[in-house]
Amino acid sequence: MSSLRRANLAALGLTWLALALRLYRLTFQSLWRDEVDTLLFATRPLTTVLGNFSKPGENGPLFFLAMRPWLTVAGRTEFALRFPSALAGAMAVPVIYLLVRRLGGVRPALVAGLLAAVAPYLVWYGQEAKMYAALTVLVPLSLWLTLQAIERGGWRWWVSLYVVTSLSWYTHVLAALVVVVQAAWFVTILVFEARAASGKSPTQRAAEAAPRHRLYFRPPPVADMGVRTAGTQGARRWLAPALYLAGLILPYLPLAWWQAKLWLSPTFETGHPFVSLPDVWLVLAEAFGRGIMPGYEPISLLPFILAWLAGAVLWPAIRDTRRDWRTAALLATWLLLPPLALFGVSLGMPIFADRYLIWVMPAFLALVALGLVGIARVWRPLGLLTAGAILAVYLAGVWQQAHVPIKADFRSAASFVAAHQQTDDLLLFQIPYIRQNYRYYSDRFDSSVGRLRGIDGPYTNDGLDEPTVAETLANGVAQASAVWLIASEAPMWDTRGLTQAWLSAHGAVTDQAEFARVAVTRYELRK
Repeated sequence: MSSLRRANLAALGLTWLALALRLYRLTFQSLWRDEVDTLLFATRPLTTVLGNFSKPGENGPLFFLAMRPWLTVAGRTEFALRFPSALAGAMAVPVIYLLVRRLGGVRPALVAGLLAAVAPYLVWYGQEAKMYAALTVLVPLSLWLTLQAIERGGWRWWVSLYVVTSLSWYTHVLAALVVVVQAAWFVTILVFEARAASGKSPTQRAAEAAPRHRLYFRPPPVADMGVRTAGTQGARRWLAPALYLAGLILPYLPLAWWQAKLWLSPTFETGHPFVSLPDVWLVLAEAFGRGIMPGYEPISLLPFILAWLAGAVLWPAIRDTRRDWRTAALLATWLLLPPLALFGVSLGMPIFADRYLIWVMPAFLALVALGLVGIARVWRPLGLLTAGAILAVYLAGVWQQAHVPIKADFRSAASFVAAHQQTDDLLLFQIPYIRQNYRYYSDRFDSSVGRLRGIDGPYTNDGLDEPTVAETLANGVAQASAVWLIASEAPMWDTRGLTQAWLSAHGAVTDQAEFARVAVTRYELRK
């Protein structure tokens, strides 16, 4: 068996490992509000789902459209909602392996595949009913196709690249930033090719420029080579990428129309705080290096920093070939350009969240993989020690995610309230949107919104005064003898805590419980 075949079989094994980790305790974490959104959005009328492809503010319409037939067949359980993400997260491993193998060789590709399989950040979003795991397949695939198209040519590669890139945009709107990476890769590859060609003889350049299907090639006179090969052939090499990038305007037009209006609107707010550029880098480094679990010491990032720097500098320096410097440049471009571009967008419309850039993490892992291989070549014990430290941090993160409640635990909250709720108790939701999560888990709600025994807490963060809040709540609970306050992420709606203060002033606490990111309290109202 050839070494390449053995490597491919190992990559297949890593894919199964990735799937196993993502399926392990897949339903342990309760669904949070964004995941319930997936169920709500995917089960809307088909005309509504299709209309979202050009509706302002709608993100991921292709993901929700793809979920419709799956949910029809598989049902609406937590497992059914999350399984497509688990499958996509596992499929990201062979795609990342193929891309890194193309760029840096088999050994770094296998290391990158292993890291992608066990990275807690990727496992986390491989267990979430959202589109982020799909991006870790689509974007690396688009970049692999970028290499195929620019290096091999042929309309099939360009069409495939065009389709996959367009699909990624409609899976998540900020995946459009991958075009910045593709453009930079086109320039980098062609510039490196031009420099390589400048050191070759005219006959060599002519032979490489000849059609591949010819068995024999008779070079033209050397005097003609400068014009006919270096000039004409070079111009043709730039033409295909230019036409591809220009053609991407067409599938992007529906998105560009509403995005431009929102970006230029003086009143539109995204709900995201502005994040400075240093903090953007720090948040991404923590996410890619430690996952989503808080509480790690900063020293845990040291092995990742060491490996990353080694991948960017030591790996190409050791091998000292033009192709390896090109690989480092391509991966660094993929890792650094999208956060910079997103920061530029945020200057006019704050929109940064680390999960929106999950698709740049494979570049981070690829550089770390190159670095680990490079360190091992210089001093094997240090390479093994660094790799062991990284795997230890990753596996610890995966274990914690599977055993520590992190997401808002509406499953437990709904169960507690259902066990203690009396027939005429009223539910008050703070924030209102969590009503959908509670409804998913509670069989105490009727399917008709009109008969739902619950009200929404007043929004006070726009400066609503206390007398108005008091009047609103008094009218809302007028017919109830007891109120359950279901609170999660309440500061988003009521930073001053006016709703809870009013309930405390007008009622007595008779039951309460706290779960991960959810608190439930029953107030017996005084009449």
